[in-house]
Amino acid sequence: MRLNLSTASERYELFPPTEDGDPAIVIIARPAFADVIEEAKGDDTLFEHGEQILELIEAAGGEDAKMSPALLQAHGKAGVLFARAVGRLVIEGWEGVADPDGTPAPVTPDRVDAFIGIQPIYEAFGEKYLSKWLTVQREKNVSAPSLTGTSEGAQPTARRVRGSAKSAQKKSSGRKP
Repeated sequence: MRLNLSTASERYELFPPTEDGDPAIVIIARPAFADVIEEAKGDDTLFEHGEQILELIEAAGGEDAKMSPALLQAHGKAGVLFARAVGRLVIEGWEGVADPDGTPAPVTPDRVDAFIGIQPIYEAFGEKYLSKWLTVQREKNVSAPSLTGTSEGAQPTARRVRGSAKSAQKKSSGRKP
């Protein structure tokens, strides 16, 4: 992980321009440091829909239930609500987003909700923006970063060996008296 202390907003291209001439879809968003993630977890919309999410989980057999449509729906609903909460906190601008009349859409909480409510946008936002900020969350529980997992940039702890180990001396392998 590279520690970047900059709080400056960055540009995230969710979709490149199309061959038909449609512009790229880009968001300009500030970093989602821990304080932003924690604020999003306390968003009112999560609690407004919390009963519905809990009912879906209960219908699936509780948290320990095997994967089912109801459980997928509960987790999906919670994911969309969380993405919207984070989006409202971090998105400061965008490109390629227009109102129905074709004028550039201003960034407002209701437009952010509508924007992230579009399935391909939701998936791209999760993949290109949220995943960057949630990587550390997925690797907690005091586990070391995996070189083949989401922390492929983790540094090894052992020093590199300079040469090969010496071969064992050739001795008789007969039975001992």
